[in-house]
Amino acid sequence: MKKLRIVLILALFISLAMPLIAGGSNEEAAGPVTITYWDFKFEEEVSGAAFREMDALFMEDNPDIIINHVAQSEDGYYAALMAAFTAGTDVDVILTHTDNRGWNLSDFFTTLDDSIADVKGDYAPAALAACSESGDANKNIKMLPLTSQGLGIYYNKANFIKAGLDPEKAPVELNEFLAACEALKAAGIPPIIMGNQGSGYSIDFLYRVVLATFYGNGIDGFKDGSSNFTDSEYVEASRIIKSLFEMDYVNVENPSIAYFMDAINLFKSGEGGFFVGLTSDIAHWKDFGDALGYENVGYFSSFVAPDAKYPNAQVNQGAGIALASINYSKNVEAAVKYIKSYTSGERGKVFMDASGAIVPNSTIPIDSSNAMLSDILDKMSMYAAPDIMTRVPGGMVGDFYNIASLFFLADEISLDEYIEKLQKIYETNM
Repeated sequence: MKKLRIVLILALFISLAMPLIAGGSNEEAAGPVTITYWDFKFEEEVSGAAFREMDALFMEDNPDIIINHVAQSEDGYYAALMAAFTAGTDVDVILTHTDNRGWNLSDFFTTLDDSIADVKGDYAPAALAACSESGDANKNIKMLPLTSQGLGIYYNKANFIKAGLDPEKAPVELNEFLAACEALKAAGIPPIIMGNQGSGYSIDFLYRVVLATFYGNGIDGFKDGSSNFTDSEYVEASRIIKSLFEMDYVNVENPSIAYFMDAINLFKSGEGGFFVGLTSDIAHWKDFGDALGYENVGYFSSFVAPDAKYPNAQVNQGAGIALASINYSKNVEAAVKYIKSYTSGERGKVFMDASGAIVPNSTIPIDSSNAMLSDILDKMSMYAAPDIMTRVPGGMVGDFYNIASLFFLADEISLDEYIEKLQKIYETNM
């Protein structure tokens, strides 16, 4: 009888242990895996619709994986992520910017090198480098790029015609740009549409495109202090941008309207001559082309001062937003499969077609019939230059906006004082 009880106990133990031996817990064996994805763009009308379609396509092809796509507010997003990661909250995948906001959390990201060995060649090297913790496109990859981001200047061709300007000739040289601003102003058209309320994104973005023509790859020097805010190049760029305000070439309401979305919508409504926008995500070729007609929108990388050494430079961050798999997740393998799928092929094309985002993956066909898009892609490929704001310490960005406001908008400090203050906060944050 005793032997019989032992046999029965062993049989019961084996029956309970079999699911574990077969490769998982009872819960895992009972049903599909659920991937929880936090995303600050899911509530946007266009992006949200695209993401829902992408999720449906993925789950159709992978019935063993369920996507729990959770919308998060962009305000306070990174603080919420840090709190969630610290608490071990059930998050498997996140959407993140590829700047310091994302890298500050990278200890929680899965290193993807081995998992993407079969598809690494599909991604643009510059995009992978932006997703690498060491800046090396071949290793230390901790994100996969959903967009390739850059900045440039768009112009309204219809308003050019009203001002007697040639709509097919981009005023690239600084003297041409200033002459175009004067002609637009004389025609009653605000030459440059900006939005600097709160964070001065328009000032910031204009700096980025102009500085690329002065520094080229030398912008990398802002990572280690070999380039500085006291450089003659930075001082000259500041002087030029300030002159645009002094000559009344900037819309007068710019200090009281935000770049996102007030200034963008103002330019889309047909106001103004020039707008410093993005090449992907928003305020870009599709955004303005859809609103104004593609035949009425022109693009160039930046206006170029006579002493700028890199006249063709095109700001290219490599990657703008990206997806990361969280390393403490119980479902890392499924999460990595999901982010690989999301950033390539059919799913990536859904996002690109809907939003106009440039997804830097060769498995996604590009609409070569769109002349403006083709021009932007050529410039980003052939003349790519680093973005200064991805090179400076992240801790100084908020102070930069405040000090720039004092100089450009409030006229409370001189150029020398402005440069001195910037250099001081730069050194403090190095």
